[in-house]
Order: sequence, then C-alpha cells, then structure tokens
Amino acid sequence: YKKKYQPQRATSFKCLDGHIVRSKGELIIDNHLYRLGLEHEYENTIRIRGKPLKYDWYLPDYKAYIEYWGYYGKNYMKRKAEKLQMYRKGNLKLISIEDIMLKDIYSNLEKELSKIIKIKNLNSEKKHCPNCGMELDKRF
Repeated sequence: YKKKYQPQRATSFKCLDGHIVRSKGELIIDNHLYRLGLEHEYENTIRIRGKPLKYDWYLPDYKAYIEYWGYYGKNYMKRKAEKLQMYRKGNLKLISIEDIMLKDIYSNLEKELSKIIKIKNLNSEKKHCPNCGMELDKRF
C-alpha cells in the first residue's frame, strides 16, 4: 500500500467561475484564467500509457495543461517528478507554476501562458490585488 500525499488540512475556496479549489494559490490562478477568458477544466484525470494522471487545469482550446506546485516535502517532490515525467512521456504541453511565482502571479502566469499559447489582451503591465485579483489603480 502506497500512501498518497495529502495536504495537512483540507480547505476549499470558491472561484469566480464556480470551481471549488483546494488552496489560495489555486484560487488566484483559476480566477486569472477566468478573467483572461480562457476556457479551463479543473482537476480531472487522464491516462498516459495506461497510467492515470490527475492534472490541476486543462485548457481544451490549446490542448495544454497547467500544474501548480504549491507544496513541499519529500513525498510531494517525488510525486512532482513522477508527474513531470508523465507529461514528457505523453508529449503534452505543460505550464508549471511554482509557489514562488505567486508573488507576481498575473504577469508570471501570462508569461508562462505566452510560451505555449497566444493570448489576446495580455495585461501584465497592470497590477492586481494579490488576494482578490481586482485590478489596482495607479496609486499602487
């Protein structure tokens, strides 16, 4: 029996599009995908060479996946390496978001997205509230 990694406490956050996510980082990312007008699916499972892979987000219009690596620890890092290898084996487009990138997630997410897809109306130069994602005015 192999024990799966579980966050220490179960939490849930409701996104603007109705998705229920498990962390504040996921909330911020999901809300920004929604604001950018990108259709996205949250947490589903696909099979790669017969093995199940649970992804964080899938962008069906671009056939691209997004993983948010928001935890640390030996078991989590091992699972991260396994998932990255599965994405490579499946030759799937992957956008990796590290926890440190949340500091400026709006420009960081758009920068990562632009490596794989073309997004209209990128607004990286605009600043957003790190908690709710609302656009901030010139005072900030």
